[in-house]
Amino acid sequence: MSRNLPSPVGLDEWLDFFQDKSLPVRASTSARLTKALDHPSSNLLTLAPIIRTDPVLCLHVTRAAQILLSDKEGKIAGIDHAVQTLGFERITQLLSQVSPFRLNPSSTVHTLFMRAVADSHHAATQAADWQNRKNANNTEEIKLAALLYGSIHWCAWLYAPLHKEAYQRKVIEEGVDVALAEYDIFGCTLQELGFRLAQRWKLPDLTIEALSHDTSPSSGLLNKLHLKAMGDPRLDGKDLREINHFLQQPFFAVKLANWLALTATRGWNTPKARRLYEIISDYLRLDQHETLARLHSTCAESARQYHLPGVLSPASELLLIPSAQPTPGILRKAERQQLQETAPAISTLSKIEASPSESAQQSNQSTISAPTSFLDQTLYNNIAAALRQVDNNYSKADQPLKMLLQGIHEGLGMSRVSIMQISQRQHQLQPLISKGFENQHPLAHYTNNLEIPSLFKRLCDKPTCIWYNYRTSNRLLPMLPTDFESCLPNHDWLMMSLFGPSGPLAIIYADQGEQAPPIADFYFERFRYLGSSAALALKQLSQE
Repeated sequence: MSRNLPSPVGLDEWLDFFQDKSLPVRASTSARLTKALDHPSSNLLTLAPIIRTDPVLCLHVTRAAQILLSDKEGKIAGIDHAVQTLGFERITQLLSQVSPFRLNPSSTVHTLFMRAVADSHHAATQAADWQNRKNANNTEEIKLAALLYGSIHWCAWLYAPLHKEAYQRKVIEEGVDVALAEYDIFGCTLQELGFRLAQRWKLPDLTIEALSHDTSPSSGLLNKLHLKAMGDPRLDGKDLREINHFLQQPFFAVKLANWLALTATRGWNTPKARRLYEIISDYLRLDQHETLARLHSTCAESARQYHLPGVLSPASELLLIPSAQPTPGILRKAERQQLQETAPAISTLSKIEASPSESAQQSNQSTISAPTSFLDQTLYNNIAAALRQVDNNYSKADQPLKMLLQGIHEGLGMSRVSIMQISQRQHQLQPLISKGFENQHPLAHYTNNLEIPSLFKRLCDKPTCIWYNYRTSNRLLPMLPTDFESCLPNHDWLMMSLFGPSGPLAIIYADQGEQAPPIADFYFERFRYLGSSAALALKQLSQE
C-alpha cells in the first residue's frame, strides 16, 4: 500500500526540505580517491584531479573548505584551493561521510539526476573556456561557481522527482515558461531556492551572487544585450556603458554559461538557444559561426571529461538528426508508484473540473447566446465622457479606477469586476477593489509575483487588452499561473492593463460569472473602450 508524503509548498518549506539532504558521490570516483588517499606516494596535488571528475564531490569538498575559512573571512577560489585547505585527514573523513552512487541505467530518476550533474559540468567547462580566451585571472573561481550554480537541480531530481516530472511536462508538452512552471509546481523558482540553499550551505560568494535574482538582468537590459549583439545603432553611450558594466561582472559568465547549458540540454536549435549564441558571440567578440563551433567543441570536451554510460549528453545530441523525441524525464508507471513511498507528492492548485480551454471550446458549441445590452447605458456614457475630459484634474489614481469599476460593473453590466494594483517597487500584483465576488472568492484576493514570467508580467510591459475565449485559450493558457487558473470561471473573461505617467498602475479583470455563456463582441469592445478612457485619465496624473 503506497503512502503519499506531504509536499513542501513555497520557498521556506522547500529550503527546510533540501537543507539536510546529502548528495551521493559516484562509486567509481569514491574508490579512486580512497585508493589515492591510501597510497604512500600520494600528495594533495594528486587528489585534486580525481575530485574534479565528480561535480558532486566538488560540492562536498568546497562546502567543507568554505566552512573552515568562514571564521577567517576567506573564500575558496577553486578546487585546488579547497583541497589545500582541507588536507588529507579532513578529505578522508569527508569521504567516509558521503554515500556512494551506482547508476541504474533503467531508472529515470538516476539518469536525469546524472544528466543534471552533467549539465553543470558543461556550464563550468564553457565558463572556463571563455575566461581562458579573455586571459582572465579568476578562471578557476568562475569555473567552480558555474559548476555549483545548478546544484539545486541535482537535489530536485534526486529528492523531488515527481515535481521535476510535472515541471518537464509543463515546459516541454504544454509550452509553459520555465520560471512560471517552477513557480506553479514548487511555489518558487529553483533559482531563488538555489540562492537561499547556497547561503545555508555556505557555498562560495560568487555562486551565491550569480544565483541572486538581484543580479539577473531586467527585461530591458536583456533586450539591450540582444541589440548590442546585433550591432543595433540605436543604442547610445549611456546604454553601452550599462551593458559593458554588466558584461564585466564575474557573475555574468557564471549565469550565461548555465543559461546555455540548461537551454542546450533541450536542444541546440531552439529560438532561445539561438538568442544566447548572439550574446555569447558578442561577449567573446567572435562571429557567430566561430562561436557556435567553439561552443560545440567545448561541449564535446565536457562530455569526454564527464562520461557516463547510459546518459545522453548534449554533446551526443549534436550527432543526431533533429526529430521528434519522447519527452525526457517522464517516469514509467511502476517508477511513479514506487516513488510515492519516498518522494513528496505534488500539491496541485489546478481545478478538478474541466480546464478553461476545454470549457471554452464546449461553450463555443453551446446554442446559448449571451445578452448584448447595457445594464445602464446612461451611466456608462457619463463615466466614459468624464474619463475622457482633458481637464479632469484627477489627483490620485484611485479616482478614475473607481469610476472604471463602476462603469464596467453597473454601466456595462459585467457581473464580476476586480481591479488589481501593480507595485513596481515590490514587483507585486495586489487586490485593490472589486465588485460582484463572494467575500472569500480567491480572485478578489489574488496576488502575483511580477518577477515570474507570466501573462501578468507581459501585461506590465505595455498596455494590452485580452479576451480569453475558445479562439485564444491555446495561446494564453501556457502563460497563466496555476493558482490564477484555478480561480477562473469555466468560460470567457476579459483583462486589461492600465498605465500612468511612470509605468503600469493596475490590471482590470471582468467576467460574467462561473457558468455564464460566452462573452459577446459587444462587451469586449465596450470593456476596451472604457479601459482606454481610464488610461487617458491616468496619464494626466501628476508624477509625485
